Amino acid sequence: MEIREGDIVTLSQSAVYYTGKEMPDWVKNDRWIVKSVSGDRAVINENTDRTRCINSPVNVKYLKVVGKDAVSIAQGTPPPGTKMQISAKGVELVAKYEGCRLEAYKCPAGVWTIGYGHTAGVNPGDTLPSKEAAKELLQKDLAKYADSVNQCIQNGKLTFQPNQNQFDALTSFCYNCGAGSLQKLVTGRSAAEIAEKILDYNKGGGKVLAGLVRRREEERALFLG
Repeated sequence: MEIREGDIVTLSQSAVYYTGKEMPDWVKNDRWIVKSVSGDRAVINENTDRTRCINSPVNVKYLKVVGKDAVSIAQGTPPPGTKMQISAKGVELVAKYEGCRLEAYKCPAGVWTIGYGHTAGVNPGDTLPSKEAAKELLQKDLAKYADSVNQCIQNGKLTFQPNQNQFDALTSFCYNCGAGSLQKLVTGRSAAEIAEKILDYNKGGGKVLAGLVRRREEERALFLG
């Protein structure tokens, strides 16, 4: 069977990376989404749970197609009307800039917070057992912000169908700046204009903050990637 972009594949137990490097069992025992195909070279990107991202080339002879990804392809543009989800890469970007604290604390705005910026139902003295538990909370929270990006697609405020990188970058931006700022950023603008304007959202309390500068630059790089 021909391997195509967006296919869900399993790997044979004899599989190695395209370079001949040995492949660990956890890769061979998972299911992966094909990012791209060129001749006998296929790049597998995320697993179907979107908990791992390896972006690695494999000879197509080691792959068996077992389905089609609902978002078509990890890096490509899904069909219009497809409800998108943030990828593992996007989750990691947000986690990197939010930081993780396993004990409840008051953020600068005076809101009780825990994990990677989670605020709903947090009380003084609350704790989380691990970073993994905090990451699960983050993924649930990000689903809500992903919905805000999907709404911008559905109601036409976003004038183009984003690819996965663009969607991840906008979801990260929304998590940090809110749905109102997201709508202001995207409404009626081209992808190039959004990539330029996203850098403007780098202030806190009226001052440019180095952390926000870095985050906006990384979101922009992802958006353009």
